[in-house]
Amino acid sequence: MKKIFLSIMILAVGVTACNQKESSEQSSEVEEKVETEKEDTFLGESFNVENVTTLDILVRDMNSYDSVMAVVEAKVTEVCQAKGCWMKVDLPNGETMRVTFKDYGFFMPKDLAGKSVKMIGTAKIEATDVETLKHFAEDGGESEEEIAKIIEPKMDYKFVASGVKIMN
Repeated sequence: MKKIFLSIMILAVGVTACNQKESSEQSSEVEEKVETEKEDTFLGESFNVENVTTLDILVRDMNSYDSVMAVVEAKVTEVCQAKGCWMKVDLPNGETMRVTFKDYGFFMPKDLAGKSVKMIGTAKIEATDVETLKHFAEDGGESEEEIAKIIEPKMDYKFVASGVKIMN
């Protein structure tokens, strides 16, 4: 009887040890998956990053329609240094486009300038009032003298992003 009991105990310890090894392997797989997901992190809404509209076509369409829904890829040139609540990207026509985020729902890292992003949202050309232009200039770190030079509204390319993916 002692031999049977001892055999059952050894078997139980062996099964427990195997389960712990499997659990450890599963834990490693989960950690790897989390690392992969970090690389695929979206700010705001996630979206299909494959169907990208070129910036040339976006500008053309913005000049033809009231607003344009699109997924675009662009290089960030400037980010709001107060909160990361807006960013600027260069357009192929020499202009810049200010990107804000739907419902003020998410923000960009302040050190994003120089990196590429893919984003989904609505683009349009619209007037920006003097007060908002001064606010943006202040957030961008402009001097008091530069801010004082802003005295009239400006027609701007704008993009309201519902989702952004920072590219590696």
